Amino acid sequence: MNVIIEIIISIMILIGASLSILAAIGVIRLPDVYTRTHAAGISNTFGVSLLLFATVGYFFHSGEGFNARVLLAILFIYLTTPIASHLINRAAYDTGVPLAIRIRDQLRSVKKDDEIKQRKNIIIKQEQLERARQEREELEEQLDWDLRDEKIVEREELEDIAREQEETLIELESDDSEQEIIELDEENDTDKKE
Repeated sequence: MNVIIEIIISIMILIGASLSILAAIGVIRLPDVYTRTHAAGISNTFGVSLLLFATVGYFFHSGEGFNARVLLAILFIYLTTPIASHLINRAAYDTGVPLAIRIRDQLRSVKKDDEIKQRKNIIIKQEQLERARQEREELEEQLDWDLRDEKIVEREELEDIAREQEETLIELESDDSEQEIIELDEENDTDKKE
């Protein structure tokens, strides 16, 4: 039984090492970023995982116990390596790194459609901003006209009040002057009678 477990562990180590070597060769020999990250992501993930599984099996078989940290490392590798490969490929594509071989790029048409939609959205937002600016200017102009009308009405009311006051003063003065004339006439009449 011990020999079978040791053989299984040895096979896992050999397969893991060969996958890691294949990943290294792929990174060196493949022509562009996309295929290199693919080779590094897939082969290296399985190669390192098999090596770590062999490590867990070896220590468990030798009697040193079960090591959960190594299993967590395997989980961490399975979670991070494919995501990192994908993000590297996406960054390379977004910055315009060319492909080594001629293939039909389906993402380019989608990307162009997205760019067209973004441009349309920008144009629509600019039009909305322009409309809002025009409406604001119209409202400000209307407010200016309303303020001018209010000032004109206030000025007319003040002029009316001033006119009324002048008229009352003139009436009072005319009444006083009529009274004076009447008094002067009466004095003249009395002087003539004397």
